[in-house]
Amino acid sequence: MKDKVKSNKRLLAVLVLGFLICGALVGKKAATAHAQEELFSIDAQLHSQNFSTYDIQVVVSNWGENWEGIARIRLENTYYSLSCVYDTILSLPQGSTKQFLVKIPRESIEDIGASVSVSLLDRENQLAASKVFTNLFLNGTDLLSMGILSDSYASLTYLDMEGNNLYYGGVELPVKLYHFSQDDLLHSLKSDMNFLVIDDYNTGILTEVELECIQRWVEEGGMLIVGTGERAEDVLSRFDFLGIECSKVNAPNEHPYQDHYDKDLVKLYMAELNDVNDQYDTNMDILSLITSRGDGAVEVVPYSLSKLVPQDVESYVYELLIQINSYTQIPYNPKSKYNKNEYEIRRIFRTFGNGGNRLNFDMLKWIVILYVIFVGPVLYLILRFIKKRDWYWIAVPITTLVGIFFIYIAGRGFEVVDTRVYSVTVEELGAPNQEAKTYMHCYDAGHKEWMLRLTEGYDSCGPIWSDYYNIQDNEKYRSRIVKEGERISFGLNPSVGFEDAYFKAEAAANKVTGKISLDIQSVNGWGISSTLVNETGLIASGLNGTVTNETEWDFEYFAVIAYDSLFIYQNLPAGETCDLSKVVYLSSKNYDDVVEDYLHGYMNEIYRGKEQKDADFIAALGIGVSVASLQEDPDAIIVVGVTKDWNKVVDDNCSETSYGCLYSVQ
Repeated sequence: MKDKVKSNKRLLAVLVLGFLICGALVGKKAATAHAQEELFSIDAQLHSQNFSTYDIQVVVSNWGENWEGIARIRLENTYYSLSCVYDTILSLPQGSTKQFLVKIPRESIEDIGASVSVSLLDRENQLAASKVFTNLFLNGTDLLSMGILSDSYASLTYLDMEGNNLYYGGVELPVKLYHFSQDDLLHSLKSDMNFLVIDDYNTGILTEVELECIQRWVEEGGMLIVGTGERAEDVLSRFDFLGIECSKVNAPNEHPYQDHYDKDLVKLYMAELNDVNDQYDTNMDILSLITSRGDGAVEVVPYSLSKLVPQDVESYVYELLIQINSYTQIPYNPKSKYNKNEYEIRRIFRTFGNGGNRLNFDMLKWIVILYVIFVGPVLYLILRFIKKRDWYWIAVPITTLVGIFFIYIAGRGFEVVDTRVYSVTVEELGAPNQEAKTYMHCYDAGHKEWMLRLTEGYDSCGPIWSDYYNIQDNEKYRSRIVKEGERISFGLNPSVGFEDAYFKAEAAANKVTGKISLDIQSVNGWGISSTLVNETGLIASGLNGTVTNETEWDFEYFAVIAYDSLFIYQNLPAGETCDLSKVVYLSSKNYDDVVEDYLHGYMNEIYRGKEQKDADFIAALGIGVSVASLQEDPDAIIVVGVTKDWNKVVDDNCSETSYGCLYSVQ
């Protein structure tokens, strides 16, 4: 018995010792990892942003031994994991500091409220250091600032949504109010202020310097909200730059169309506001006039915000703030021009190449089914009919070989030896900041990660429609962008074979020379609907004028966007001029938007009846039309030409089919 007790004590001692050793090792490992992280310092900030990309500047310092690996940027979100990572190959000698830019296309970011983490991974893919930057795309802000310039500040405190958060830029942030006076206006607007509300205030006392400060603040991205109402003339007295005039102020319950107003608004003095330059849009929900101004926006309401007591404060303030935010360019714009045609672009782009999410194996399936049926009872009946049943055991292997041959021939269309890439490069000729925007549809037969390197000159790349790449495991990624020196590679870690992937890349180098000259004079007849159908069944041209192709590329198809209508033509060789009044166009105006007109009014009618090569031309031209139609000037006349066998986008082992779309704006 004593021996058994001693044995148990020895076993217990061994277990305790084991636990202590394991704890010491774990503690040592944790301490080592912590100490290793302290050898590096990491900083990241939004360096700049434009219409195309978000540029993140990363600064990394190494205080330890020489180090080589990758700096990885990952976007993380509370609601879902955005699984594209951006890797930069990095070499950090001891005591060195390096900084670099990571350019992320706007289409790659579903929600800019996501936090950004920067990690250092060594050559063995072991984590050396990491740091999380919350709300990086919102300049790290954790609240929204609203300055109020008013003689009735106490009546405007409901604008903080009674403590509720505003969903802004992908995150929920509180609104903090600041009571402005004329004395601190200049100083306060120089700070990080998101909104400025001017209501129940005589702007006639403001100096020229103060007015210029407000205007400059708006143009640099600020959001100005102006309440008018009974004191409309006082509020607008020095705001000539708004382009708003008050012609009359209606008393409560006496303004026209009051039956159409919300019951909260009927009881207010209502100013009749004139949009002098016809530049404002109307939000009928709260009767506001909204317009973009530089990078910022202006919103004017015909009543006084200080006199309004909304029944649903949160709903009203949300509508007031979100609407004006949608007209700004920075920092967050849910209606930016790159998202405007997202649905139509996606639909058009997915018809390009093979289209769809999977290859169509129906033909191959039917060949196998017919072979199985034929090699059995059907073959036996045929031999029996010709009285050659003895040949059955000879005919079976022969028909087997024939069946294998036909299956092989049918299956060759699905053979993907290398990653397949379909690319469309869109470029505006003669633009001040001329850049090539390349859209890619890619897939590989295998169920393993693939990577491809872009040709020289591309300075940004990323997945488009990032929600397509969401995953549940935060430790993994679906798409990856790698930059080594000046070269960029892109790839996908697919969940299944033949999985589609969509990427966008931009290049500022290797600009295309030449131009497409336009001399569009008018539309024939009373609008587009009065044009006639000629003997070929196509609609006679509704445009008078000429288009000259002064590039080195032949356009198999070209489109003209004019007078809010879309016209599609065929064949414009390099150096030649097309008289539009003497040719037919292949589209008609069915929709209010030219991209919808292309997708629904043109592709649905023409695409199905075309051979694959023409169908790809039509889809590729659709990408060019979608991008070109995002011009700021709605009255611009645009011509877009499409050509095949464009300069290759990928400098790697792949099977690439490339198209180019060149366009000019008049």
